[in-house]
Amino acid sequence: MTEEEPTTESVLKKIKSRGYWEVIIRPTQFKEERLSLQECSHIIRECKVMLRGWDYPHISDRQPPRVGGVDYVESLTDWNGYKELWRMYQSGQFVHLFGCREDWLGEHISVFGPSRYSGIKPGLVLEVRMTLYSITEIYEFASRLVQKNLFDGSAFLSITLHGMKNRKLTFFESGRFLSGDYICVINDLPQEKTIAVNELLGRGHEMALDHTLWILERFNWPSPPKDILKEDQKKFLEGRI
Repeated sequence: MTEEEPTTESVLKKIKSRGYWEVIIRPTQFKEERLSLQECSHIIRECKVMLRGWDYPHISDRQPPRVGGVDYVESLTDWNGYKELWRMYQSGQFVHLFGCREDWLGEHISVFGPSRYSGIKPGLVLEVRMTLYSITEIYEFASRLVQKNLFDGSAFLSITLHGMKNRKLTFFESGRFLSGDYICVINDLPQEKTIAVNELLGRGHEMALDHTLWILERFNWPSPPKDILKEDQKKFLEGRI
């Protein structure tokens, strides 16, 4: 097996070796064959979010989604600093694990050479705006699944950040900084909820911002600037980053 052809086991091992995100989105009512296997791939392609240079969830040109089990398709990514595994089940359940990009900066290859962040060691930081962007993408993706009539009235959404203990918050943007060291003493940060589809469609971006603030507060940042982060999110959604 070549490096360009990762296996499920190798990708999962890399993801879990450092900090990572775990996302689950599913209908609240179980229906075993809500989708065909072909529809599983098709719905991801139609609903993926492209707000920056990397789509959510990522669909690799090198290794497109494949049937990985009797009832799901999966996609693997092990390229540059990106480590991802997602599965879409016929029941409508979407599961996505992806590495914290902050932990893989040393593997990021740029035509301009190493950046000033390339030397950051895994497990040290969580970047504030990257976190906001990822949470916003997840909620936006869930909203697009709603528009495909995938859910019956409500959706279950779970987001967990793993490997957060002893990390501190930071900004990578030049000119932005924090007034102190905000450090997490908790290893895993799970939040799950059941959301009415109308609420997800109408308040998805607002809910993503609130979810981000919830995470930042658990890094012992007592009063994250909601208005500033809301403006960051607005620029992100408008493609102005």
